[in-house]
Amino acid sequence: EAAAAVAAYTPNRVRKPNPDGLRKNLRLRDGRWFWHWDPAFLRQGDEPTRQADSIVRYERARAAAAAVTVPTMLVRGKESKVVSEEGAKELLELIPSARLIDVAGAGHMVAGDDNDVFSGGLKGFLDDDVVAAHH
Repeated sequence: EAAAAVAAYTPNRVRKPNPDGLRKNLRLRDGRWFWHWDPAFLRQGDEPTRQADSIVRYERARAAAAAVTVPTMLVRGKESKVVSEEGAKELLELIPSARLIDVAGAGHMVAGDDNDVFSGGLKGFLDDDVVAAHH
């Protein structure tokens, strides 16, 4: 059932014949399987409370990003419904030294959509930015 739901959500991916890899992302609660995090937690409370919480989270995230002093890489799938192009640009403005890898044809789960690009980008970042920062 979970494999079918994931396949419906990510029709661009080839469905794996063995869904065992999904187990690390699922949690069993009250006899039902749930994804390891549920975006519904962001919708708790009444509308004014949710709006206020959203503003607080946004400002905290901006302050935290502006304080980052370590090598940083943002990997974004160009088809992501979670991280927009505008959101990526905003993060890069807050962390000017950050590296962006924007992967064409990938959704939010970049490594699953194009692991070769993800792995190559990660290796380049580690070699060029992280290792170089320690020499």
